Amino acid sequence: MNTPPSYAMEQFFGGYFHPDWDLDAADWPQIVDSFVVDEKPEHLRSLAHDIDEFRRDRAESQLHEAMLKMGGYYDPRPEMTYREWLGMVAERLRGQPGRASDIARA
Repeated sequence: MNTPPSYAMEQFFGGYFHPDWDLDAADWPQIVDSFVVDEKPEHLRSLAHDIDEFRRDRAESQLHEAMLKMGGYYDPRPEMTYREWLGMVAERLRGQPGRASDIARA
């Protein structure tokens, strides 16, 4: 079942991973870190949860198109899959940038 992305996800990916995201930072972790600075911990946890559900509900082949529909233009391939990358984004939002999510391998 593909539940639609949350409003918070659309705002985050569309606003921070827009087509020119790489003019704002050298890499995706810096983009996430710039978002985290101004957000409350409960909002970050909620967004991380939404991202986990989003990637859990979709096949890997659907994630790229779904990201584009939200306005998210970062492409982690070929270094990692979208599922892995989204897991890393969720962990970074939770304040655990070095820990790989268990469901990244699911």
